[in-house]
Amino acid sequence: MNLRIYRSGELISETEAKTGETLLQGIRDAGVFIHAPCGGEGRCGKCKVSIKPGAHTVLACREIIKSGIRIDIAAADDLQVQVYDDQIPAIRHPNAQPRSLGVAVDIGTTTIGLHLINLETGQRIASGVSVNAQAAYGADVISRIKYCKDNGHEGLTKLVREQLAACIREICGKACADYRRIEYIVIAANTIMQHLAAGYSPVGMGSAPFDALSLFGDESPAWEGFPASNDAMIYYAPAVSAYIGGDITSGLLAATGERSGTVLFIDKGTNGEIVLIKDGICYCCAAAAGPAFEGAEITMGMAAVTGAINHMKWDREHSMLNLSTVGDAPPVGLCGSGLLDALALMLETGALDETGRLLNADEINHPIASHMHSLDGMSIFCVRYHESLCAKTQAPLTDPYPLPVYITARDIRRLQLAKAAIAAGIQTLMEYAGISEMDIDELILAGGFGSFLDVNSAAEVGLFPKSLLRVAKTIGNAAGEGAAIALCSETARRRLEDIRSRCEYIELSANQTFNDKFIEHMIFEAHD
Repeated sequence: MNLRIYRSGELISETEAKTGETLLQGIRDAGVFIHAPCGGEGRCGKCKVSIKPGAHTVLACREIIKSGIRIDIAAADDLQVQVYDDQIPAIRHPNAQPRSLGVAVDIGTTTIGLHLINLETGQRIASGVSVNAQAAYGADVISRIKYCKDNGHEGLTKLVREQLAACIREICGKACADYRRIEYIVIAANTIMQHLAAGYSPVGMGSAPFDALSLFGDESPAWEGFPASNDAMIYYAPAVSAYIGGDITSGLLAATGERSGTVLFIDKGTNGEIVLIKDGICYCCAAAAGPAFEGAEITMGMAAVTGAINHMKWDREHSMLNLSTVGDAPPVGLCGSGLLDALALMLETGALDETGRLLNADEINHPIASHMHSLDGMSIFCVRYHESLCAKTQAPLTDPYPLPVYITARDIRRLQLAKAAIAAGIQTLMEYAGISEMDIDELILAGGFGSFLDVNSAAEVGLFPKSLLRVAKTIGNAAGEGAAIALCSETARRRLEDIRSRCEYIELSANQTFNDKFIEHMIFEAHD
């Protein structure tokens, strides 16, 4: 059956689809990106497409292809590239030839980040970030492992390799650099993403005893079709376990350096990795916080790309919401930091009680009550954007419809589960290491989530203890920075191995302390 796929009215693909398969599968087979955080199980509601003619909207994962069909899908999140005018110093690669280039890659579950670096001078030329195309197969690694179990891993390996190749070509094109000069590549990612990039099946990590086929820390020739020199090599950052990957060792390389003292490192991605460094030992765990703070499986959640609301505060003087967005663009959704700010704001103003219940407008003694509405019988907190105003100076909501950006009671529950997992993971590691909150000298919040995170909002919702605000700081994408350091330094790559050797992994799935603390941290701190 003929499947014609349009984006914003423009034909982008025409292919033959199989009768009886879902539209989602047909779109995937056509190589077209579509958001499907739940992996096609009908839970997230984000794979909506408009069927023509008639323009009626359906979920692609629930619509069976019965005849030739024409659909229109939402705009894709394109690669965002920054070319540096004032080049950023790095470390010179010791074996670099004239005009040699290198690429540091951070393959996140939600986004992929790349840095193009001149290996001769050790300077950064350009950087780029794009939504991981594998998001069409689920927002978290468990969804992708399940897909690989049912369908084999080869399709996702092909997808990530093709996306990396396209991103590198685009970055090099915008930076006027020749990709054939790329001699060395470092990939830092969680263990599942590294398996897929390397061409290994991740299925063994989907259930106990969570066996990985490789923990990496080695290099191999670039795969066929990689846009690089003929003898380019790829180094995969060393992983600790199935759920503490090369992104964490790379993040620790960039974030902790030669620091002494007791350090708490949190990479709040879809896996919620936490590392507590005490007396040189790196106690680490994966809190299984889920993808909520990455914007996945949140009604209007999204990655931290252009148009995502990344901050939200209440302006008491003007009794209105102040918003900011990535790129100062019109808001189209909320990324993790914006969701965290919204959660903190609702707690502070009494719109949300300590159990996580979203109150009705008539129960709230605060002007924020004008933002509380009901949609399809469900309570929502809504944000109204006025096209005539700057995103940073929003006018108060004057009418409830249309509702371009909003948070539902179900979204709040998912965020509540995620924050409880992180908070419980922190408490579990502290107990395991025999320390208290006051023994921690530094709290480092990393990852794309940490790029925009307001530490006060994080403490307000209970992501970490408020007593740690005194030592808290955000550093953004530490994994990508660590990959860039490792790209240019053999010494740094040896340090990655040293970091791995000092890691002690604590499995939380059957840990009674974690389970007790998780239940405890589901409750928010009460406000007067």
